[in-house]
Amino acid sequence: MSERSPNDPPPTLSRPARIAFALLAPLLGIALVAAIFEVGLRLTGHVAIYEMYSKPSQFWRYDELLGWSHDPGASGEFVGPRPWPIEFRGQVSINSLGLRGPEIPPREPSELRVLFSGDSIVAALEVDYEQTFVALLESMLRKRLGVPVRTINAGVRGYGTDQDYLYFRDRGWRLEPDLVVFFHSGNDPSDNTTLHEMRRPFGKPAFSLEDDGAVELVGSPVPHYPSCSEVSLSQGYEPERVDTASGRALCAAQMLMFDHSALFSYLTLAIPWNYIFLRNLYYIGNPHDEHLNSSARTDAVDFAGRLTTAIILQYADDVRRRGIEFVLAAHVGIAGLDRDAIDRADLPVLDLSEAASAADLRWHHDGHFNPKGHQQVAELLVGEIETRLRARSAASSSARP
Repeated sequence: MSERSPNDPPPTLSRPARIAFALLAPLLGIALVAAIFEVGLRLTGHVAIYEMYSKPSQFWRYDELLGWSHDPGASGEFVGPRPWPIEFRGQVSINSLGLRGPEIPPREPSELRVLFSGDSIVAALEVDYEQTFVALLESMLRKRLGVPVRTINAGVRGYGTDQDYLYFRDRGWRLEPDLVVFFHSGNDPSDNTTLHEMRRPFGKPAFSLEDDGAVELVGSPVPHYPSCSEVSLSQGYEPERVDTASGRALCAAQMLMFDHSALFSYLTLAIPWNYIFLRNLYYIGNPHDEHLNSSARTDAVDFAGRLTTAIILQYADDVRRRGIEFVLAAHVGIAGLDRDAIDRADLPVLDLSEAASAADLRWHHDGHFNPKGHQQVAELLVGEIETRLRARSAASSSARP
């Protein structure tokens, strides 16, 4: 090989290399500027968004039956709502049974028990436990009935109807409730057709709907899904991946920035975001909710609604077969469900639309109830629950020799 002469012209980059350099140089410059701002913000006390706010999965642990459940003995502060100015700092403690609230001692002979089942509306991590409608009802019912009453909070953030039913079937009945009050949320149909949602640390099981109306468990034991994957039920009730390569890449980038970037946190908080725009931005590349409205599944709402109705009916049937009463409460109405099937099953429905529609009962930038809202829900529920517990107590007394 001949040596280069000092008089030879300097080597030039190939055309592909020049193009690559032209594309990378601005990106490297942006990355350098971002790194400088990141360091500066950290030095001045700014932190990543999840160092300021609580992750939605705080207090969760993996559960092979339910997907996730509360971590027994966990405690801490639940701060939010991100990314707006902080409105709540709920003090949360999880008892040894993985339920929010105090320990549950053995049942007293004259004690009456109510198990509240549902998602984040019931878990109510946004307020201290004493402010939740579950705790308020215990005090109200004790005064009205004049006997020991224990209310049990079995709510877990993010749960679908399927997880609530599975919890009762496997564990909840062992707490010996006299009455189960199940809260149906507007996002339950979507949750019931989802086995894993992007950005969540854990997946969940689901049910398939049989021709005879029965439901059968699928996706159990719950596997460990990749964080940036989306798995939903097909029309044939089979788990199917519905995420895309671009969606996975965007998800990974978002999670990286949410978890680690003070600059991203600063920009998120500094801009007066519109809620709808922010939600759409968050779900870029995320097919959650979108798969229910795709052109390939034009009857998706009916599909999810029929499944959810069937799970509720099976839940109620299992509760009743154990000699326990069942009540359905709807905080946003019961749109999307088969009302005729619910009426035929003679399910009592507590309408909470009065509390659901009042803006002053919820946090300004969050759909969950504030302390005033919890008080209102307790007042709406207490009369019906008192009536049912009185009848239960009377029937028990007349049965004694």
